[in-house]
Amino acid sequence: MTLRTLGALSVEGVTFRREKVLLLLAYLCLEGPQPRRRLAELFWPDATNPMNSLAQHLVHLRGLPGALAEDGPRVAAAMPCDAAQLRDLIRRGRHEAAAALYAGPFLDALTIPLGADLEEWVFDTRDAVAQAARAALMTLGAQAAAHGHAQQAGDLAARALTLPGAPPPDELDLPKLHHLLSLAGHPLAAQVERDARSLGLNLTAAPAPVSAPFAGREGELAALNTLTPGQTAWISGHAGMGKTALLEALARSGGWTVLAGRAAAPYATLSPLSAAPPTHPQAAHAALRDPHLRVAIDSWDAADPATQAALTHAAAARPGAVIVVTSRHHPPFDVDLHLNLGPLGPDDLRAHPELHARTDGHPVLVGHALRGQPLDLRLGARVRAYPDPVRDTFLLLALQDQPNLRATRAALNQDAGTFARTLAFLTTEGLTSETGRVYAAATTREHLSQIHVHAALLHLRLARALPENAAWPHYDRSRDLWEDHDETRAAHAARQHAHTHLRRGYPGQAAALLDTLAHLPALAVPHAWALIGVGRYQDALTRLSSLSAHDQQVGDALAARAVALVYLGRADEAVALAGQISGHGPDAAHAASVRAHAARMREEWDAARRHSQIAADLWNLHGDEEAHLTELGMAARAQVGLGAEPRTVFAPLLDRARDIPSARSRLLLNYVMLLGTLGQRREAEVLYPALMQALHEAGDTFGLANVHINRGVDAHESGDLTGAAEHYRAAIAHLRGTGNTRLLGVALSNLSEIDGNLSAFEDALTLLTGAGQHELVAQIRRNAQVQTGP
Repeated sequence: MTLRTLGALSVEGVTFRREKVLLLLAYLCLEGPQPRRRLAELFWPDATNPMNSLAQHLVHLRGLPGALAEDGPRVAAAMPCDAAQLRDLIRRGRHEAAAALYAGPFLDALTIPLGADLEEWVFDTRDAVAQAARAALMTLGAQAAAHGHAQQAGDLAARALTLPGAPPPDELDLPKLHHLLSLAGHPLAAQVERDARSLGLNLTAAPAPVSAPFAGREGELAALNTLTPGQTAWISGHAGMGKTALLEALARSGGWTVLAGRAAAPYATLSPLSAAPPTHPQAAHAALRDPHLRVAIDSWDAADPATQAALTHAAAARPGAVIVVTSRHHPPFDVDLHLNLGPLGPDDLRAHPELHARTDGHPVLVGHALRGQPLDLRLGARVRAYPDPVRDTFLLLALQDQPNLRATRAALNQDAGTFARTLAFLTTEGLTSETGRVYAAATTREHLSQIHVHAALLHLRLARALPENAAWPHYDRSRDLWEDHDETRAAHAARQHAHTHLRRGYPGQAAALLDTLAHLPALAVPHAWALIGVGRYQDALTRLSSLSAHDQQVGDALAARAVALVYLGRADEAVALAGQISGHGPDAAHAASVRAHAARMREEWDAARRHSQIAADLWNLHGDEEAHLTELGMAARAQVGLGAEPRTVFAPLLDRARDIPSARSRLLLNYVMLLGTLGQRREAEVLYPALMQALHEAGDTFGLANVHINRGVDAHESGDLTGAAEHYRAAIAHLRGTGNTRLLGVALSNLSEIDGNLSAFEDALTLLTGAGQHELVAQIRRNAQVQTGP
């Protein structure tokens, strides 16, 4: 429950109407714990027995759950109150929430007579709460003005001016209100001007409309606007971090004078503050004595030495004015507030959610984006003007998401001192972070890609300097410039990059990469494994045939060939090759997996489980979690064949494979297909969306084709021939180029059966027969609905 005192007097959610009781509760909420005697004398000054009157009202308050906290002679409120919440919100800088909470004047609905002291408290509190709400509205208006939202600033100022229950604005508020109202061209600006004139105040002319966009920095603006007379603030940051933009926004918020640092003559920077330019220290100090002056000096580094000396003296002497100074460096003297600006964070740009990803929060780039200008407009021009070594350092850093500084220095052939100075220069220029990361590097890369030869040369220099496990993307982008000695190292880098894809569970990406290097025999085996991973088994056999006769007998080549053969349904050939592999390495794990697969094809479940478990144990021994989980899935399939419940054996494995796409996709595939085989089609249907997504993420074309064939069979058997045909055609599209004759023949024969095309049906069976799939052909003929002969 909450006590409502703004615009009404009630307890939220309770029909309680005793005004004096609620007034007592409001007093306790706002003034804190009170002695009982003090309350009695304040609320019942004319009563015969004030303590008795208090006791009676406390009885009523005790009837409100959680209203009171009593401690001997003292009484306190334990219930939230909207007026107290408003004050707390303002203290915490939550001005928007505070303004929204103000629903009307404090205790404006009171109808009971009050003693003089209590009445004075009500009126004073009403003014104070309303002034707090007005201050919140004016702060919001100043922030809107700072960000270039003139109309919003004017509307907020108008609300502040006409706030119910608020006293007339004083000489401090009138200039701020006039500034915000004039900025928006609001008709109430004329009224404020008349009120100011009656108080003898001279208001500045209406400011020009603002078109410069500004985002973020709400916290910095609020901190600067809360500085009090005599205080000094310092704003530091590298070039482009928004120091000048912050001062411009501060000026738009009202009440600030912004001066540009100038070194033309002594005190040139401070000359606009007085009728005659200062010519000696006393005159400069006098210009900073006005406690109503709020002055910001843009660039300490550009100011003349005499101005710097005057500002140093003012920071120590506190003559009266609020002083803000910007610089690329930290303050050389003590200040009351130091703001060190860096890139804007995602929260600063929450009004423009796509902007941070495009700009990395770099203030200059944010400004360009808000104005609809190319992000390269200013930074690109600056970079092009730098000497070649500096420019190439920047570009080499921009080509890397996480720069390798050692490799970058090697690519530049710079000594450590030169490279460190160059990097420091780029950082102070606001082009890179302290770690060498280029802001909005994607934009630089996009522009660089338009200069193909120069970009390729930079990529090649990086590729040669980076470790092999990070070099491939740069070799890939510099192929046209490879020299003979680059090809061997590029092949090693490609092998490592493809292996990373395979380990992460993305065989499709590995296959796509190695497809482009099919002319290199050194990559035949990793290429074959990638092709097997996406179900292109015949392509894998073809790739392995490019090896010499000797290399084809090496363990990893034998294992890859055996796996490809068993998935093509040529189990006897696969088991024979597996028999040539010995030891306890990865090749032996593949050999055990081949034997398990052959046993599953013959539905010899105990042998299948045993060989799959051996393979899983070997993979676990070598730390390959993806292969370990995949093989455990095969063992789980065999356990179901021996009578286990599918969910019992598959659920723990799926949970373990959450972050390994390839393993998860294979486990899901086996689980869902198994459910369909067991007739649990409703359970399988629920899992199809997750399965399809997992297979797409893993790039598993074989798995996708398998799913479509199984779904086609389900639709076929239930009489949905149109749906079945769609699934079979989708499977055929996925199988195109994979070399998987077995699945292709199944899809073609089933589709031709639906179409009633006897010739196509026989062609599909001929295809399967030629691939040695005699048992499958016999099964299809038994199940076929098309009559193929008398």
